[in-house]
Amino acid sequence: MGLICKNLKNHLVRLLENNITHAELTELVHLSRVIIQSYLGYVRTSITHLCLHQGITVTDLAYDCIAEAFAKDEKNKFHQLENFVHSLNNDLRTTPDIEIFLAFKSFLTRISDAQLARLYAQTDPAGAKIHRNIRDCIKQSSLLTLEKDYRGLVLKPKDKADDHLEEFPREELEQELMSRIDHQCTTPEFLELLYDVLVNQSKYRQSMPVVEVVQILRKAYHAGCEETDNYQIFSDEGLTEFDVKNIRLQVGMALKEKILLTYFARGKLDRKEAEALFNAFKNILDDWCCGEESQASLLDYLKQYLLIDEETYEAALRPKMEYLLKIAREEFAARLMKEI
Repeated sequence: MGLICKNLKNHLVRLLENNITHAELTELVHLSRVIIQSYLGYVRTSITHLCLHQGITVTDLAYDCIAEAFAKDEKNKFHQLENFVHSLNNDLRTTPDIEIFLAFKSFLTRISDAQLARLYAQTDPAGAKIHRNIRDCIKQSSLLTLEKDYRGLVLKPKDKADDHLEEFPREELEQELMSRIDHQCTTPEFLELLYDVLVNQSKYRQSMPVVEVVQILRKAYHAGCEETDNYQIFSDEGLTEFDVKNIRLQVGMALKEKILLTYFARGKLDRKEAEALFNAFKNILDDWCCGEESQASLLDYLKQYLLIDEETYEAALRPKMEYLLKIAREEFAARLMKEI
């Protein structure tokens, strides 16, 4: 463990100095993947369902998180990693190795949580809207607050919360809440009911994971609650030319990092192939941003930058191109959606 922590510090220093070797970068990416995948697999146990719904693996999602963590800005700097280093209490070189490891792990799990939020929004837009409604209502609530524990984001009473007891079974809580809904209610009214149920019992914990409340509230909507609160996932306003250009640059950057970290750094593409894939997708994104989807095939785009026959393309590059196309569409969707 001591050697891992020491290498992490050294690799981060060399990376930010733009003096890192390919082997060191690969080692840093591998360590990041292990940290993220462990978090996703053991802390966020529901992630398997989300990944299956999107047709990706937990490893794919881990590399998406890595791509975001190692993303470069327009000045070719690792802005996320630089922000992480600046958040440390002391200089990177003088901070104890174990503190850097723990801080880096926290940094990666925050990025993982953000990726999970976007994945959840893509998988369940209705649930994402309810999730956002709850968070917005809590900002004005005098009864409930949002906190984070090992279960993720949880709702708990502001005045008291006995969390030493066993979990409140969702089915039992759902039954109690549904029995009290006898008219059309808004999300704030529903949260008041939730507060009343939680604090007026002493058998179970007085806190509840937000994802569980979302599922109950979804059923409650069908029982008479209004789902027309003034909160939206998508903006009613059209995108300006600047917005489109900014999104296009962000998606392009995400694809560039994906190609670098998933394929080039792992030896699955040589430099010429990696550059050809990136340039092909640069053209695809440009066509998308003109207002309509491209008409050419992926192979046609790639042939503009790489001398390749159809047989070689089918055997070696088509799966990568189709996967990157899927990532590009998801990145566009994620950036068009407000944060939840």
